[in-house]
Amino acid sequence: MKIDDKLINPIKKYNSIRRVIVTHLIINLLTVSLFGQVTDFKNYPYKPDKDYISSYWTTTKKIAVGPLHWKQKEWIIAGTVAAAGITLYIFDDEIRQVFQNNKSNTLDFASKYITEPWGSGLYPAALFGGYYIYGLASQNERARQIALGGTQAFVMAGISSQVLKQIFHRHRPSQDIPSSPYLWEGPFKGWDNTAFPSGHTTAAFAIASMMSKVYKDKIWVGILSYSLATGVGLSRVYDNVHWPTDVLIGAALGYAIGQSVYSIMSNDSKFTMGISETGGVSVAYRIE
Repeated sequence: MKIDDKLINPIKKYNSIRRVIVTHLIINLLTVSLFGQVTDFKNYPYKPDKDYISSYWTTTKKIAVGPLHWKQKEWIIAGTVAAAGITLYIFDDEIRQVFQNNKSNTLDFASKYITEPWGSGLYPAALFGGYYIYGLASQNERARQIALGGTQAFVMAGISSQVLKQIFHRHRPSQDIPSSPYLWEGPFKGWDNTAFPSGHTTAAFAIASMMSKVYKDKIWVGILSYSLATGVGLSRVYDNVHWPTDVLIGAALGYAIGQSVYSIMSNDSKFTMGISETGGVSVAYRIE
């Protein structure tokens, strides 16, 4: 069977754009890794050994018992997110309809080939895989640590969101006619009806949160990371597979996971080094 060239050419074009996006991002971030002000993650593994595996348990405990150690600031943030979620819940369907009424080929393309792969793991796999390969080739332990940290953030986001999905079993907007944001099945009802929270959004924000902390002296990394994560969340509503509240809670959960992973990576790490403005090597030790 002969395939029409008109179908082949767009596919080649989209795949080329994917490669350009990921390659450009990897090159930019690796450049920052070499020449930017950095933190030495001296207590974090740079290879997937038993210490790295055990760090998953450490991160899990940190996330699980985190609220027990919250101070006023954290409770205010949590309360704000909860209030925003309740307010958004009332308008879930109205907001979804706005997205569905404003479809376009351009937005379809952006959702499918730019934002969605960040949440599904395709682009993060290429990004952190590139980091790790670079780290091996150049004997750069920090690049390998970032690769493992990003992987940990993604995996922890996937596990956390799946646990909540199994507890709540919320119907997706595309599952029912008419769609209703008020359909919840309750705990452990199989693998269907898993809208809450958005796993793609949780993963994207976990990576963004972690990377923005790793490169906290490079504001463009945070802006780019959170912009991509926000795009992932919006695309989930646009694709009619999640409600806005699924995205909001997924974003909050992902942010918390990314912060937790970074805190494990930089545990008691006060030694920093980098390239000074005069071209020399600057070394500093933070005294608290």
